[in-house]
Amino acid sequence: MKKQLSLRRVVGSIAAAVLAAAAVWLLCRWVGYDLQLRVGNQPVYEIVNDDYTRVIDLPEEGFDQAIPLQAGESLYGVRLRFSTHGQLYRAGMVMVDLCDAAGHELRQAAGNYANVFDDNFTGFSFGAPYTAEQAETVYLHIYNAVEWEGPLGLWASETAVKDLPLTADGKSQNATLALQYMTDYSGSWPTRLANELAPLLAGGAFAAVLLAGLQLPLAVTVAVAGLLCGMAFVRVTPALVAPDEYTHLAAAYELASRLGGEQPADADGNLLVRECDAPYFGTRTGEIGILAYKAEALAIEQEPGGPDELTAASTAKAGQGSGNYLPQALGLRLARSSGAGFYVMLRQARIFNLVFYLTLAVLAVALAPAGVRGLLACVALLPMPLQLAASLSPDASVLGMVFCYMALCLRLRRKRAVWWEKILLIALGGAVGPAKAIYLPVVLLCFLIPVENLMGPTEFVKGPFGARVRSGRLIQEAALILAGCLWISANLGELVYAARDISLAVLVVGVAALAAAVGLVLWLYDKVHTDPKKLCLFRCGLGCAVVLAVVGGVLALSRMGGGLEPDQLLMTNPNGDSIWTFSLGYICRNLPATTKLLLRTIPEQGALWLQGILGTTLGEPIVYRIDVSWLLGVGLVLALLAAALPVQGTDAPLGRRTKIGVVGIILCVVASSLVVALNWTPINYQTLFGLQGRYWLPILPLVLVLCKCGRNITLRHDTSRGAALAVTACTLLTLLQGFGLYASWQPVS
Repeated sequence: MKKQLSLRRVVGSIAAAVLAAAAVWLLCRWVGYDLQLRVGNQPVYEIVNDDYTRVIDLPEEGFDQAIPLQAGESLYGVRLRFSTHGQLYRAGMVMVDLCDAAGHELRQAAGNYANVFDDNFTGFSFGAPYTAEQAETVYLHIYNAVEWEGPLGLWASETAVKDLPLTADGKSQNATLALQYMTDYSGSWPTRLANELAPLLAGGAFAAVLLAGLQLPLAVTVAVAGLLCGMAFVRVTPALVAPDEYTHLAAAYELASRLGGEQPADADGNLLVRECDAPYFGTRTGEIGILAYKAEALAIEQEPGGPDELTAASTAKAGQGSGNYLPQALGLRLARSSGAGFYVMLRQARIFNLVFYLTLAVLAVALAPAGVRGLLACVALLPMPLQLAASLSPDASVLGMVFCYMALCLRLRRKRAVWWEKILLIALGGAVGPAKAIYLPVVLLCFLIPVENLMGPTEFVKGPFGARVRSGRLIQEAALILAGCLWISANLGELVYAARDISLAVLVVGVAALAAAVGLVLWLYDKVHTDPKKLCLFRCGLGCAVVLAVVGGVLALSRMGGGLEPDQLLMTNPNGDSIWTFSLGYICRNLPATTKLLLRTIPEQGALWLQGILGTTLGEPIVYRIDVSWLLGVGLVLALLAAALPVQGTDAPLGRRTKIGVVGIILCVVASSLVVALNWTPINYQTLFGLQGRYWLPILPLVLVLCKCGRNITLRHDTSRGAALAVTACTLLTLLQGFGLYASWQPVS
């Protein structure tokens, strides 16, 4: 029976939520203030004339320096090189007016003795940028507003540079000033962007504390806190900076075109896009920094977008990416139909992906048995899943489907399935199979469910070849077969490529033998599982057979012929990487070298893998290393452990034998990911290439479930709500620090 909420608890929860929101709001203001000091009011200059060998004193009537501008080109200010002839002046002011051809003032800037020094460049920033609506020539009118203590000169070239003449009172000076354009300016954007982020983060803190205080269901916490944190990630992650987002954009855009009945590519395979979208499509990760944030915000405010007409061929190729891009494609489709600009379209696609992930995550938490709801909620609210969901990555939907399937399997261990749960089990199993190649072993979780809980009205039904099969076992096999068939159809090409140096006949025979062996094992187990003596003999025999098969297989594969010749081993690409990677055949023929590579990789990349699982490294780590404080990582680990510790008086979610099965599934997923990463790694590398911790996120709940099965350390009370609150707090702080790191990032010179 549910406890009634007391007025004291409600008032206390609201007060605590308000205090948490106020604290986060103040943190946002501090981050904005700190960023304003560090990266605010920072100009970007472009050298226009760097040829200066003489000094021309500024006459009483001033100078007029021509500046040609292209249509759409913005000028935030200029930088000029002055000379005080070796003197330090203590009075004087110079004005720099931007005028049109008729002499009308467009913008104005000033400098005085406090910032004008001998033989130094001085920047003059206009109050607002001037943007040319069409190609035109404007003029800098430079003159003294307050007399200097001596002559003030400007450095200039010996002769006039083309299109940049310098005049004084209409007379040519046959020179061009030493000149730099201010092409961009950060201004007060750090403060503005931090203030815009504050409502989302403060709202997330308010919701998380209030829901925890009122002890509402964890599914509500995941929905509300996840949505607010995810929307913050949509803003914080710069455009096309999430993992592989430019590839996912091309794939989702292509699907959106197909949904609209449009031709997605030209004859050369180039993706067709709208004219307004073409500049953003390519094969590289997006830009970061305060100016990247500024450019995105201005584009959202000012870019008009365009009609949904695919008139431009981009540099991106069609046919990229694999996975579920339907939510992203629907977001793109609706944005294109409404004529939205690129950045609005990108954000809408991200939001659709986020909502789809949260729908699956909420369903998973609702389906899960009470003992594991907390740990599933904590994993769903980690920074990494939310960052993926708030991008165009299809991994978000994969995570959601795996979480739902896992929760349903654990749920059906304790109760008899009704009809919709059986259908959902088969559907989710079939969806998980092809979702990502390395997660196929997760489908085996359905065998953790007791057959009795899946049985229909009759215990036995007629199976293949007329055999009598228990109806519950038939459902498990249907999920596995469906997942296997869809996995093969989705990954056959990649599998053939990975096994390109292994005989196809050997591969087919091996797969057939493995399938037959698995079928035989399942059939024998079904025959003997009710007899303890026969079951014991069966296990011993199975263990011996597995050991012999592994040892014999390794020996046979390591002596398999057909390896690379010595001259082939020396073939490299222009960047020095070998043209050969660790294929299945190369791995089998070179087990010692593969083992050494893996052993070197673990200490070098292990910490980065953990960061990738938690989400304390943001964006695309191969391109940008945006690492938040390690204290946040420690906090997330402790919160997950708090959610995973068992509570006194509760039953373990898994039995002794099922724990072994779960460990086997985890090891299979890890091994599969290592093999896939090896297939990307050139053979002359010393460590593994391309393996990221986020690939193991789907099995993180299984690891935590195993922790919950232990009884060495137990808790007196359930801490799942507190753990979910702690994870949300760490996620909010990750967002805040991540925004600061993104905004203040500077390229390494």
